[in-house]
Amino acid sequence: MYRKQKNEKDVLYILDHLRKDDLEEVKAIHGEHWREKVYEDIMKTDFDVLIGVSKDGDIPVCMGGAWHLDKDEDGVGVVWMLCTDEIVKHKICLLRELKKEFKKYDKQFWFLYNFIYYKNDFAKNWLKWLGFKFDKPRPPQLKIPEGFELFYRLRKKKGLSID
Repeated sequence: MYRKQKNEKDVLYILDHLRKDDLEEVKAIHGEHWREKVYEDIMKTDFDVLIGVSKDGDIPVCMGGAWHLDKDEDGVGVVWMLCTDEIVKHKICLLRELKKEFKKYDKQFWFLYNFIYYKNDFAKNWLKWLGFKFDKPRPPQLKIPEGFELFYRLRKKKGLSID
């Protein structure tokens, strides 16, 4: 799997070929017009969107990123990823690329979070590998949808720090 910047063709391909769990997740969050909403959010963001493609570069297999929402304080970001079924052939490569990506995120965000569909075990596994916690907090101000759980990650601190 190789990385490239977002483009309309690859984003639409991934949205049209989402894994079952990812499709259920975006439909549950965004409703009937999920495709248009997700496409618009991805294409209009100023934050980087990572696109993972097969070795030959022809088949987009995933896209994701982390970005700051206006409602959150500085240094807080929402992390996300959407995949096609093709991703299972590229798990090792995905984890290697994600490790690089999260080094960049750690410079920008002290706290990353999002919600995940309770059935999405594939994504939960790689999130846990990256150090995300799934200890079931449900802060009421976050309005976590039914059937979803919060996951989060605090930036690792080096040396002594005073909080």
